[in-house]
Amino acid sequence: MKIRRHSLASALALLTATTMFAAPQLTANAQQSAAAPFHAYDNTHYQDVDLVGEAGLVKANILYQRQEWIACTADDKLPPKAEFQAAVQAAAVHRGPIVLDFENIWIKNVDAAQAHRRYKLWRQLFLWAKEAAPGHMIGAYDLLGPNTDQYLDCARDLSQYQDGFFPHLYTAPTLTQATWERRLDNRVVSARNVNSSKPLIPYIRPQEEATCGGDPEPTYLPADRWRRQLDQLGAKASGFIVWSPVMCSHNVGENRGWITETVDFMRSLPSASSTVAQTRSWPLAPPLTACAPTPGVSVPVSAPKSRALSAPAAMQTAAVQCETLPAL
Repeated sequence: MKIRRHSLASALALLTATTMFAAPQLTANAQQSAAAPFHAYDNTHYQDVDLVGEAGLVKANILYQRQEWIACTADDKLPPKAEFQAAVQAAAVHRGPIVLDFENIWIKNVDAAQAHRRYKLWRQLFLWAKEAAPGHMIGAYDLLGPNTDQYLDCARDLSQYQDGFFPHLYTAPTLTQATWERRLDNRVVSARNVNSSKPLIPYIRPQEEATCGGDPEPTYLPADRWRRQLDQLGAKASGFIVWSPVMCSHNVGENRGWITETVDFMRSLPSASSTVAQTRSWPLAPPLTACAPTPGVSVPVSAPKSRALSAPAAMQTAAVQCETLPAL
């Protein structure tokens, strides 16, 4: 009996000591989790929805590449600096991030020389954008994951000049929730591999990805599935941007289940409203002299493109006076 009482006393002492040691750690972790900002942004065009007023989201900004600039970037040249910076300033209407949507210069499926030219394009665009809108968070649409894994060294260098990562995580009609969650997990891994200090803020949308265009009544995600996605983003990411295409987002009508879930999700956060990210000055480090293929990641390369432009494109390029990439 004495041994049993001694064992019980020892166990209680050990439990007390463990609790005293663990309690500060748990409290610190809880405080850190509660203090971590969650960035919830609105980039929709619905006429009968106010995600800012109803859910506390912050309006984001996106800069789509102008048609006349595409010939420039496709030919490894920059759009005119003055025009680009004026467009950035014009796009900076809201407090949220400014996201550059230049989808023809991904750093993938190209040889190392082409990858490096595209790296230099992105680097200069980021620097110009920051110069034009210094108080805003700057990033690029979908420049993460498959679009950076093949040249990880250049992706990591480019992360210096971004305030966050903005991949898309839309839901196609055939995409299961389990597959969507695996894609989110992959984006989390990619973000950590590139720069773990940058917030991961994916684009999401309440409508199925392929049900837009000519369809006046696109299919909305079930409310419980939308909430599941928000919960997963709350647990694994730093936020989200709700996006909708202009052509099929005039009114949601009775499809408001996803809005109710968004409002409830935002109320469940430590802060009832989203946070505008604090931006910092970027280092002006020397650019990389080359992009090296990531070991173990295949780099399929298509046939070299012709450097000659068609007559209309050539005239367009001449008209906008594309700027050459800066020399190293």
